[in-house]
Amino acid sequence: MVIRIPNWLGDALMATPVYYNLCRQEKIYLFGPPHIADLFKNFPNTEIIYYKRGKNKENLQTLKHLKKEIGLLLTNSFSSAWLFFRARIKERWGYATDLRRFLLTKAVKPPKKKLHQKDYYLNLLKSLGLPSEFNDLILPLGDEAFKQAKALLKGIDKPFIVIAPGAAYGPAKMWPKKYYKALARELIKSGYAVIIAGGIKEKETGDFIKDSSSQIYNLCGKTDLPTVAGIFSMAKAVVSNDSGLMHLAAALKVPQIAIFGSTDPELTAPLNPNAIVLKKELPCSPCFERTCKYGHYKCLTSITVEEAVSSVLELI
Repeated sequence: MVIRIPNWLGDALMATPVYYNLCRQEKIYLFGPPHIADLFKNFPNTEIIYYKRGKNKENLQTLKHLKKEIGLLLTNSFSSAWLFFRARIKERWGYATDLRRFLLTKAVKPPKKKLHQKDYYLNLLKSLGLPSEFNDLILPLGDEAFKQAKALLKGIDKPFIVIAPGAAYGPAKMWPKKYYKALARELIKSGYAVIIAGGIKEKETGDFIKDSSSQIYNLCGKTDLPTVAGIFSMAKAVVSNDSGLMHLAAALKVPQIAIFGSTDPELTAPLNPNAIVLKKELPCSPCFERTCKYGHYKCLTSITVEEAVSSVLELI
């Protein structure tokens, strides 16, 4: 079976029960963006193949030898079904979304009731008669992830806490950077070092949070996802917005604080018994907007540094 995995990190991680249920039955091929797909290379009975955005000729060539496989689309887009159709994947299964029903050999109606994103993916398996008993997020890591993580952390002689201040969706999901800076200082006072995790887009924010502190380490833009996973696995806790890295911490079952602004924990809360969600209930939330239409961002600014500190210390 060839599985088109989601393009977003958080969604791809919430789909890990799908990968695990299926790889226990047969060999699977995970087809997705390289920087995300590589995170799943240690699943058993699994081969990673890369989706290259904007390069459909290369994608068709990649899928050429998989024509006899069942194609399972975890993406909802027309374009992903069109690609599998053009690649002549014999069976194409997925949700009947984005006017693509005619491209699918088995089209499942999307559920009407509100489901957590993880359960949305598992519902597809159940509807198709595929195994779906395993329902926890899971992420097996290889030795290389830990090796790379330890190399980056060399010289840090204190237990550390990771903060991940980014969120790809936009500022309505991001706790203010000055709050993260204050949180980092409070954690240092409690005897911890602080690691800042994120991509190159978060580097400037990481520099702001670090400032002149010798106990804060800005690794934004210096890691790939498997290495970040290795770092998370060795952390005392992770503090983040509702983001892909939040779901990474959840899949690894690392103690975590998840800060929610414009989004709804019922749909995307971290599935982790060691998680605390910080969210304020306001008349305008959840709005699911990238930016606050009122300009006040109260859903985020009303979550105090003191609340975050006490929640972290409660966890660890």
